[in-house]
Amino acid sequence: MTVTQIGRKLGLALLLLLTGVGGPAFAQEGPAWPPHDVPVAMPQGQAAAAPPESLIEAGELLTGRGQELRNTRILVKDGKIAAVGPNLTAPGAVIYDLRNATVMPGLIDVHVHLLRHFGPNGKAEDGRETQTQFALGVVNNLWVTLMAGFTTVQSVGDPQDEVFREYVKEGIIPGPRVLTSYHDIYGSPRVGDDDVLRAKVDLLKYEHADLVKIFASDSIRDGGRPILTLHQLQVLCGEANRVGLRTLVHAYNGSVHNAIVAGCTEVEHGTGGTQADVDLMAKKGTYYDPQMGLVVQNYVRFKQQFSGNGDYNAAGFTRMEAQPAINGRLFNEARRAGVKLVMGTDAVAGAFGHQADEIIARVKLGQSVMDAIDDATAVNAESLRLGKEIGSVAAGYDADIIAVDGDPLTDATRLRQVSFVMKAGTVYKNTVSAAGR
Repeated sequence: MTVTQIGRKLGLALLLLLTGVGGPAFAQEGPAWPPHDVPVAMPQGQAAAAPPESLIEAGELLTGRGQELRNTRILVKDGKIAAVGPNLTAPGAVIYDLRNATVMPGLIDVHVHLLRHFGPNGKAEDGRETQTQFALGVVNNLWVTLMAGFTTVQSVGDPQDEVFREYVKEGIIPGPRVLTSYHDIYGSPRVGDDDVLRAKVDLLKYEHADLVKIFASDSIRDGGRPILTLHQLQVLCGEANRVGLRTLVHAYNGSVHNAIVAGCTEVEHGTGGTQADVDLMAKKGTYYDPQMGLVVQNYVRFKQQFSGNGDYNAAGFTRMEAQPAINGRLFNEARRAGVKLVMGTDAVAGAFGHQADEIIARVKLGQSVMDAIDDATAVNAESLRLGKEIGSVAAGYDADIIAVDGDPLTDATRLRQVSFVMKAGTVYKNTVSAAGR
C-alpha cells in the first residue's frame, strides 16, 4: 500500500469520526453507531499494538490504598501490573526512571460532562458549531484530562458519550477510560408510572450504559427542589439494583435523605443535607460526592461564557456561589462520620485538565493528602465496581500509573504537575526531569 493510499484511509477514518458523532447524527433514523456487537475498526485497519514490557523505577510510590513505598519497582506486562518490588529485573524491558518523582495510580473522576466545551463563538452553547468542531472539542477534553493524570472518567450523561467510550477503548483516539450513563432520568409530572420508570432503567441496561444517572432535585440554580418522590426513587434504584446497574443521584435538600433510604448507590452534591443524612449514609454504605474546589469556581471564572443560557443568570450564580462553603462543611461532617467519599468534579466546559483542584480543595478543608488521593483512586474504583481492576498499584491491576513532580504528601498542589502518564501499559506522557526532588 502506498503512502498516499494510507493517507486516504486515515483521512476517511477521521472524516467518519468527525462527522458521525454530532447531535444531528443521533437524531436520524437507523441503527446507532457504533453497533454494540461489532468491533470498531482501527484507522489502520488493524488492532492496536500491545504495549512493550516495561519496568518503572519509583523513588516514592503511593499505592492508592494508604501505603507509601520507597525505592521500589513496578513490572508491567501486557498492559497489566505483573509485580511490585524493590529487586525486580526485566532484561529487555523499557526502563522508566521515575526515581525523582512520586508515582501513584491513575486518578479517577466519577463525575464529568465529557461533551461540554466552549464553541467557536467562545460560549458554552454555540448553535452554529459544526459536527467537526463538536468532535474536536470533545477530543480536546479527553486529551487534557489524560495529560492531567486522570486515566478513568465517568461521564453523566449524554448519548453521544458512547461513541467516545468505544473509540478510546479501541485506541482510535487517546483519552481516559470512559464510563457513561447515556440518558439522564429527570423527575417531572410526566415522568411516568412505576412500569415506565422500570422501563427507563431497563432501556439503559439494554443500551449497555455503565450506570443510571437520576435527577431527584432540580438544579441548585433553580433552588434544588425535589422532583422525584421517595417511592419513585425506590422504584428506580430498586430496578437498577435488580439488573446490576449502579445509580448516581443528583440530590439536594430533602432528596438527599430519600436517595439514601431508597438504596441508591451514590449521592451527588448533597447541598442541604443534614447530619442525620450523613449518619445514614455512613450506616448504609452510600457513596457521597460533594464538590468544593472546581465546578463553581469554573462557572465563576467563565461567567460571561455561561451567562444567558437557561438558568445561568444572576440569581442562579448567587445560589451556586454559596454551594462550596456549604458542601465543605458537609464534606467534613461526612469525613468524620466515616462516609465513603468519592471524588468527582462535575467538570464542564473550561474545567477539563484542572480536575486535581477538587482534590486540593479537600486537603485545604483538612483531609490528609493520602486519604484524598486514595479517594480519587481506590475508593473511586470501588464505587465504579472496578476495585479489582483499577485504582491501585498492585499485581494484577491495569497498568494505569502516573507520576507527579515533587512530593504531594507535603504539597498537594504538586498534583497539578503531572509528568508521567501510563494507561493500560501505554505511555502517553513522560516529561520527568532527572533533577532531584
